[in-house]
Amino acid sequence: MTERPDRPADRALLLTFDDRHVRAWAAAAPLFTSYGARVTFFVCEPDRLDRDEVRLLRRLADDGHTIGCHGLRHERAPEFVAAHGAGAYLDREVVPALDGLRRLGFPARAFAYPCSARDQNTDRLLLTLFERLRGGVPVGRRADPSLAAELHVPARELADRRVLLGCSVDSGRGTLAYGDDLGGVEAALRRTAEHGGVTTLYAHCVADAHEANHVTPARLEKLLAAADGMSLPCVGFDELP
Repeated sequence: MTERPDRPADRALLLTFDDRHVRAWAAAAPLFTSYGARVTFFVCEPDRLDRDEVRLLRRLADDGHTIGCHGLRHERAPEFVAAHGAGAYLDREVVPALDGLRRLGFPARAFAYPCSARDQNTDRLLLTLFERLRGGVPVGRRADPSLAAELHVPARELADRRVLLGCSVDSGRGTLAYGDDLGGVEAALRRTAEHGGVTTLYAHCVADAHEANHVTPARLEKLLAAADGMSLPCVGFDELP
């Protein structure tokens, strides 16, 4: 297995997980450990975490994983701003979530857009509060090898690239399966391994089946093994330069 780097790697996979599936994430922790992987958990609804979930999230942070912000009520940023204004978005959706995470001991220096919904206006707004943002590309594109050019961020550009695009690697939602073709994702990983820089991916719950978006443990391990086979470390957002 790839050893954890003592300093930021010049090439890396940024594997991220969204929402509030803390128990499922904690159950997957041994898998991350077995591959020396550090990942990022973007948490929404921090005010609804119970005591056990807070304990598990702190344990994940103690293990070296990054805890980021995903909003208070998972609102789509451009739609909320259009309906209520930029000030209301910050006051009602972002700042309470950020404050809630920080009260629990999580700095939350990065933000992931719910549903990947973003635009340049919301980017400018949120970059006043966060070091980096994560957007996304449509899940239907993940089989397209040309996606590699969008997902891969060269190392020389990383310090100035404050908005990173990710692609879903979820297996499905409820009874809906998203398909097994991850050709574009795999091409992005190969490109990153060969040329340096980072590729960002995201999932939600870790489970064989779930009513919400989820990635199966088997698919998750396959991705981690693929990155490991390319000597591509998996690191968290807080480790970026």
